[in-house]
Amino acid sequence: MKIIYFKNDQCNVCKTVLEKAKILSNENEIELEIVDVTEHPEVAGQMLVFTVPTIILVHENNEIKRFARNFSIPEIEDTIERYKKLIS
Repeated sequence: MKIIYFKNDQCNVCKTVLEKAKILSNENEIELEIVDVTEHPEVAGQMLVFTVPTIILVHENNEIKRFARNFSIPEIEDTIERYKKLIS
């Protein structure tokens, strides 16, 4: 499983959520890939990311769940826990 985090350096919410995403990644031993949409707009376009922050959970190159703009960290944690149970 991998967390792909889309951000923009001009976004203050992105900075706060990034720190929480790092903690979430470390606690669950999940790879965290950070994509700055201003530096890599082609990646954002390929993934159909139109707003930041956006978190996409991926497993074996398949999107599991997408969280964009209004979401909570517990919501992401719950999704991770449920998916870990499915794949174990």
